[in-house]
Amino acid sequence: MSNSPQPAATVEGRSGHLEIIGETAAKLLLFQKGWNPYSRFLDVDKVDLILRRNRKNAPEYREIQVKYRRLFAGKDQSLWESELFGATAWYTADMDEFAGHRPGFFVMFIFGYPDRRIEQDVLIFPSCDLHEIIGLSPLHKKGGDKRALYISKSCVDSCWYIRLTRRKIPKINAETCMDVTQYCNNFSILA
Repeated sequence: MSNSPQPAATVEGRSGHLEIIGETAAKLLLFQKGWNPYSRFLDVDKVDLILRRNRKNAPEYREIQVKYRRLFAGKDQSLWESELFGATAWYTADMDEFAGHRPGFFVMFIFGYPDRRIEQDVLIFPSCDLHEIIGLSPLHKKGGDKRALYISKSCVDSCWYIRLTRRKIPKINAETCMDVTQYCNNFSILA
């Protein structure tokens, strides 16, 4: 039996639920921003973490759903994608997945590369904003009420975009992409 390290993909494939990796990274980031994150025992009402902090001697709470997504970059993207985007992740969402939004409920995207690096940028959406974004996203190729969220980081200016089509696009503009950079590392949105 060899003691040499296994390739990241092999270990990752056996590591169980990858959301745990994202939740662990989210806990650390949120703790650094002054929140005390607690894990839920059960994923009830789409809540993975409950955040608590004291403000003016009163407790304040937020609810977070963590989405861990792998970023595909370089040779793992199509040629046209790599000319526009440094990395892309995707997420399949039900059209009404966040329709029952409520104040204090946020969705946090944590991104990881295949070599186990964690992207320094995270995206934090109020659930109501993400619901609207999902509605603008293209239908999933399997049809139904599913939508395909393509979340891409520009290789030109490091802005983050939600692509509005599943097809090849010639350039990044308002017809092909929605700029979501405002949600990037915006921990103040939790205030």
